[in-house]
Amino acid sequence: MAQALPAIPARPPTKTEQVHAWLRGAILTHALPPGEYVNLDALARRHGVSAIPVREAVARLASERLVVIRPHRGAEVAPLDADSVADVFALLEGLETAPAGRVAALATAADVADLEVLLAELDRAARRGDADDWSRANSAFHLRLAAIARLPLVGDGLRLAFDHWERIRRHFFRSVPGPRLAEAQREHRAIVAAVRRGSAAPLESALRRHNRHARRAYARALAVPAVKTRPAGALA
Repeated sequence: MAQALPAIPARPPTKTEQVHAWLRGAILTHALPPGEYVNLDALARRHGVSAIPVREAVARLASERLVVIRPHRGAEVAPLDADSVADVFALLEGLETAPAGRVAALATAADVADLEVLLAELDRAARRGDADDWSRANSAFHLRLAAIARLPLVGDGLRLAFDHWERIRRHFFRSVPGPRLAEAQREHRAIVAAVRRGSAAPLESALRRHNRHARRAYARALAVPAVKTRPAGALA
């Protein structure tokens, strides 16, 4: 019997990766809020590194549109406004609906079971009124759905889109009215039902409807000044 090859140990993260991970987490959780100046020298001192890995980390964040490089001024955390909401929903709709045919064709019983587990998590978070847990489960649900298509570039794009959405919801939204939450859960069930049947057109339609209903709900919420608060939770 052939012996199994030993596992290759994971390499430790580089200094650039460490700084990038810290900065990215700080931006997504609003420890560094939109518009905040990113002091590169202070970051280098904080992490005990030279300026080079800090600049590389910031350049990577700029490519992810989480940081903006201002000529003659330096780097700042990317600002957020109403257009940010429209931007993210447009990206989500395109990335989710385009591979719907592959998802319907390739989905297995195990895939459907995984989606149903995540639906149950969403239900539990909704009953508790836990917006943060609901948001995490919602992202996991949509990413698991996309994984069925076996299109890694699409998956990478969706992960980045949901990271941007997490930053937006923490910045703008305290909550969304209860009827939207119930509607979102009905839409999630319609998505799973279409996957279970292997029905491409109904799946694409359900995904598009889910995205556009959510976008309208948040556009209405954004128009109400009381909803604009600093770090808070919302249901997407």
